[in-house]
Amino acid sequence: MGVSEYLDFRLLKYIVAVAEEGTFTAAAARLHLSQSALSTQIRLLEENLGIKIFDRERGTTLTAEGKVLLRYGRDGLRTRDHIVDTIQAIHAGKMKPLRLGFTPFVVNPLIKVVTDLYKDLIPDSEIVPESDATEDVVAWLRDGECDAALVTLPINSEALEFTVLERHRLLVCMRADDPLAAEEEVPAAALDKKISIFTYQKHHPLAYDMLTQMFGELGVTPRPCKPTMNIDHLQWMVKETGCYSLIRPGRPLAQGLTTRPIAEVDWTIDTAIACRKDHGNPALSLLLEELKKLYNIRPLSSERKPPVSVGVQGVTRARKGDKSKVQMPLFSIPAKG
Repeated sequence: MGVSEYLDFRLLKYIVAVAEEGTFTAAAARLHLSQSALSTQIRLLEENLGIKIFDRERGTTLTAEGKVLLRYGRDGLRTRDHIVDTIQAIHAGKMKPLRLGFTPFVVNPLIKVVTDLYKDLIPDSEIVPESDATEDVVAWLRDGECDAALVTLPINSEALEFTVLERHRLLVCMRADDPLAAEEEVPAAALDKKISIFTYQKHHPLAYDMLTQMFGELGVTPRPCKPTMNIDHLQWMVKETGCYSLIRPGRPLAQGLTTRPIAEVDWTIDTAIACRKDHGNPALSLLLEELKKLYNIRPLSSERKPPVSVGVQGVTRARKGDKSKVQMPLFSIPAKG
């Protein structure tokens, strides 16, 4: 029998209860056990694993090993519950197709990652995709007409929760022969009355308003333009008129174009998966858990609160480091407090 066989869900539940209640007595009452039985079970587990979970000289203070068990105990118990609820729904014939919305600014590779992952988690499942302008997709979510949606932030809705999956720094698209292309970064003042906001006016007015406000704080007035969602048209306008436009990294560029970041700022485009806080869909909960693992997302430290979006659970990529420049997710709103 391997050492890992000694650790089961029942014992994980005991560890979580003691850690959350603060005493063995309170945890035993919560678990409907005697205090002596609970203490004995945890002590046997410690002996079998060859570790200490609680520092009994300091009450129920978790050891380093105990902190690991607590984190993964909570995760494991939550996942177990979602799996059980999901298979029971399948057995009862209550599993419905996942209605997944997405807005025009969400790139196709991300949509494929999400849909492929869901089908891998729930074999034989069905997905019904729908797309429209941001405000319409958010309305679908609020009204229960779709289960989840891939959206570009910001979104103002207290009824929804968001998990940021991708965060890309926005760049300035310009002609390769533009004098500014010789610089590593573009001074904000050089964009005044020369940079156009082509894509957000119609399909994401909240993002458009925020972007114009942020440019205003830099002393930059955007150049008027007719909106377009066609990336080829946007690049054609930049190439033919010599104006500038924002663009996300990784976009294929037409010949004769290049990109540069804006100096002293780090604006990003944030893409999140959104759902109702009370969605009650265990299969969707499984999907959200797996997406957080896939994108290496962890809770934000309470000691440092970078900008997050309204209604967004505090999340960030674990591998994302601090930067000295002014950080402002373009489609996010600074957290209060």
